[in-house]
Amino acid sequence: MRVLRSYRLSLVMIASIIAGAAAGQLAPGFAAAIKPVGDLFLNLIFMIIVPLVFFSVSSSIANSPGSTVSRISLCMLGVFLLTSVIAAVTSLLFLLVVTPSPGVGIVLKLAAPLEPPHPLAQLVKTVTVPTFAELLSHRAMLPLLIFSSAVGVATRRLGSEGEPLARILASGSRVALKLVDYVMLTAPAGLFAYFAATVAETGAQLAGAYLALFTAYYLFGTFYFLAGFSAYVWCAGGGVAVRRFWSQMLTPSLTALGTCSSMATIPANLEAAPAMGAPREVSDLVIPVGAVIHKDGSVIGGVVKVLFALSLFHLELTPQRLVMTIAVAVVVGVVIGAIPSGGMIGELFILSVFGFGQEALPLLVAISVLIDPLATLINATGDDVAAVMVTRLVKGSSGIPEKTPMSELRKE
Repeated sequence: MRVLRSYRLSLVMIASIIAGAAAGQLAPGFAAAIKPVGDLFLNLIFMIIVPLVFFSVSSSIANSPGSTVSRISLCMLGVFLLTSVIAAVTSLLFLLVVTPSPGVGIVLKLAAPLEPPHPLAQLVKTVTVPTFAELLSHRAMLPLLIFSSAVGVATRRLGSEGEPLARILASGSRVALKLVDYVMLTAPAGLFAYFAATVAETGAQLAGAYLALFTAYYLFGTFYFLAGFSAYVWCAGGGVAVRRFWSQMLTPSLTALGTCSSMATIPANLEAAPAMGAPREVSDLVIPVGAVIHKDGSVIGGVVKVLFALSLFHLELTPQRLVMTIAVAVVVGVVIGAIPSGGMIGELFILSVFGFGQEALPLLVAISVLIDPLATLINATGDDVAAVMVTRLVKGSSGIPEKTPMSELRKE
């Protein structure tokens, strides 16, 4: 029953998508008539996303406790970035071979023709907007993230003078999250209407595209979980470390799958990490922070979403777009993953950076629902991998002896 409660929203959304797809296939006239309900759901999301991003990002920075940068912290951030980039690059290469055009046969129109500008001009356009009013738009996600971060940093640097604003930002963040809860109450009806209308227009191609993506993600995700994690741990401590790691992985893995939450897996990870070879002084920092910003499963999901969206609009996979795919996937997994309701923000970020139309948003949301169990497993248990790698970087090849008693490990 606990598992069903953890996945309740995902199950309801999957049921809504399936029912909507069936309605679009069997009753296209009805599907066209209820399309405004889907548009209402989209409008509500776009209406709340700007205050959510601003308050969440600025508040988290403004109210974060001060800390000194230690060697463990630097190694931790380096490991997080390294594994995220490896996840993005390897999944991109895999998907280009297995399913280069998952949405072929489904053509959506771009909001405006995309002419590749000069790289420097593209950079300026991506990170800034000419007026403050344009900043308050879901089409300017990266400039909004930068501005929100700057407000948080400035508020924190002011110390006591910035405390009143820090409290307002924290309160605004809580209010925005509550509004998101209200909006998500309309998700089942909105997704039902949207997918009914979309299937009525595209036919069976949409179901085939999702099946291809689902298969590709789970094939690569399983390989990354088994082979990738083993390779990381082997680099940190050889065969002994690999055996020790997998002997302790059952509880964290089952907890991640059962709760569908990286945060809920923290206790299991903290219990298992010392027996894997990561002392408390490392695991007590790496695992809680990793639950927020270390999400290789989400990085792989970001690559899947970008390639799917590119194929929906029939855009060529140019070298520039492939590099952007890797960068956007890392940002989605590392930066946006730290924001409450970050999955939705990540999808809007993809639309904003590549200039896709807003009608692609529910299609990307559906991908998140499909890949969620395996993505959570990789996200959560990857923190144990990171803790072992950081231990090797900080302590060298000695680490923890293979036969250290469990009683001693718990004293770390």
